[in-house]
Amino acid sequence: MKKRTKIIVGVTGAAVLLIGGFMLFSPKGSNPKEATAEPEINYFNLEGAEQVFINGSVTPVRSQEFVKDASLGKLGDLQVENGALVEEGTLLYQYIDPNSDKEIADIQGNIQSTQADRYKAARQLELELQQLKNGASQPGEDGEASGGDTAANRESIALKYDINGFDVRLAQMEQQLNDVLERQVNKVTAPFKGKISIPQDKNRDSAIMNLTSEDFYVVGTVNEKDVDKIKVDQQADVQTISNKKNMKGKITYISEVPNTTTTSDGGSNGGSSLSNYTVKLSLETTEGIKNGFHVQAAINLDDKKMVIPKAAVQYDKEQAYVLVDDFGTVLKKNITVVTSKEATGDDVEVSNGLEAMDRIIVSSNKKLKDGDVLQVEEGADQPAEGME
Repeated sequence: MKKRTKIIVGVTGAAVLLIGGFMLFSPKGSNPKEATAEPEINYFNLEGAEQVFINGSVTPVRSQEFVKDASLGKLGDLQVENGALVEEGTLLYQYIDPNSDKEIADIQGNIQSTQADRYKAARQLELELQQLKNGASQPGEDGEASGGDTAANRESIALKYDINGFDVRLAQMEQQLNDVLERQVNKVTAPFKGKISIPQDKNRDSAIMNLTSEDFYVVGTVNEKDVDKIKVDQQADVQTISNKKNMKGKITYISEVPNTTTTSDGGSNGGSSLSNYTVKLSLETTEGIKNGFHVQAAINLDDKKMVIPKAAVQYDKEQAYVLVDDFGTVLKKNITVVTSKEATGDDVEVSNGLEAMDRIIVSSNKKLKDGDVLQVEEGADQPAEGME
């Protein structure tokens, strides 16, 4: 009996020591359940209008690549710098034809020789006319002027030296020289106003430079499910992917021919795919965007307005935004609010930046920011999927 009692007491003591050690080395105030607790969030699921989405990229209205042309001569120095904004007609660079140097020298030599001959002839003409005049001033034996300083004699002397002929030949040689000089220097100018891009790495086949206009449009695609739902001149809400800039756009072109690439329709039959069609959109403003920026355009198919709780709207200076639950991650979306800040009421109208079925965070007991991961308990309601 005493032995059994000792065993029980020993086991109990060991358990107490283990529990005490666990409590001693565990961080004070730690609670596993509290550490993984989700923030208490109030959501608003945006129904909105039925929409079609067009994914695309920003493209300049005009673009030109300049490549080397050996037939024009030797490439000279570039007259513009990378990133420069140039006007139409600005000299970009020029070619020099080294083969025309000898031809130019020969023409210039002929011009100098002809000018010397002209000067000599003009001087001889002047002397003979003076002799004619002096001879006429002396009376002859019959008392009348001799030598005949008449118009016919003066014309005869002028034809003898033909100063006009020298002038004609000089004019022809000057024109010939100008033609060769124009051919020697081939100037390349900007065909339109735009921005210069000069490749950093140059090789034999690389372009000298590229010129792109500062006005842009959007080239995107829409799949065959939605292509018949949209039309030219339809308004679009466009947002850049990188900086979330919102702008207005308008459909200007819808291709009737599908692209060569296709996308999966997401159905159970893995072999099925959808055709894509090219769509182009004009933009009301190009401020804050660059060539190549990726964008998403939303086309509202009805006039239903997007209205959200005013409490969900936050501001970064003058830019309004909301936080949405994007499949378990907090996503910041810049929006365009139609209703002014000073307006009364619990709701505001939004014209751009949101998609139908967005799960908007109205309030939270913990401060949330873009990129935060929301822990979703098993069995909890998942965020509603946005329309494709």
